[in-house]
Amino acid sequence: MTIASAALIALPFAGSALADGARPQPAPTAKAPHSAPAKQVRKDDKHKDAQRKAISLKVAVDPSRVRAGSSYEVTIYAKGISSGTALVTSPEGKTYKVSLSGGRATKELTVPSKARAGSKTVSVKVANKTATASFTVVAPKKQVRDDRRDDRRDDRRK
Repeated sequence: MTIASAALIALPFAGSALADGARPQPAPTAKAPHSAPAKQVRKDDKHKDAQRKAISLKVAVDPSRVRAGSSYEVTIYAKGISSGTALVTSPEGKTYKVSLSGGRATKELTVPSKARAGSKTVSVKVANKTATASFTVVAPKKQVRDDRRDDRRDDRRK
């Protein structure tokens, strides 16, 4: 037997062995998990975030004791912001917009004449900061009726 004939006889056996074996598969590739797209931050947003973090807010009420039916002043001090809008909420729940100038603003409010005496609180919000100030409502002055005056008028009419 020659080498060529031996190769021809062995070739069908080698071919079947190769056909029965597992075919090579492409190597699996690791997929990176999808991450959320990066949020675009505008320069304005960075500035606003920095402003919100740097603001300190104080509120004062003058006078600290107010008669029912009288007025009082709410003064706002916002450090770290020169202009913007403040929301002032009265003890009755009414909200007022006030413009800040140089980080300050003032709003005059009136205690309802039928308000009950006691401690009341005013709330102020600037950006993401909230501050409160308390004051005391005292009963209104009672009007004293001078009956003598009415008697004199009655005497003149007689």
